[in-house]
Amino acid sequence: MIKFAYIKNNTLFFVLNHPGAKQEFDNNIQSIKSALKFHTPKECSDETITDIKAFVTHTPALHVNTSTTTNTQKILAYKERASGNFEIPVHDEKLKALILSIQKIIKEKNDT
Repeated sequence: MIKFAYIKNNTLFFVLNHPGAKQEFDNNIQSIKSALKFHTPKECSDETITDIKAFVTHTPALHVNTSTTTNTQKILAYKERASGNFEIPVHDEKLKALILSIQKIIKEKNDT
């Protein structure tokens, strides 16, 4: 649930994507602080981290493909099962016209 993290003004910020994740993060923040005192990652060796904070964002993140190979995804397509052959037991003329137009589209797409 962590989108990304960054360091600003000697504070390590974690950006989360769910309020429940922030609550869990806040419950474990002291454990994270003590773990960083014993083992600082190489990326943070030049920084002095004095505090850790987290906040929730609901904006979509830009995903960067870090893998060297590109994975192709197979798009599944299914044959339409609707034939457009159905009765329209509607008395309202506007609604009936709308349903008829939908029926016509289904029949045109399936050539039935």
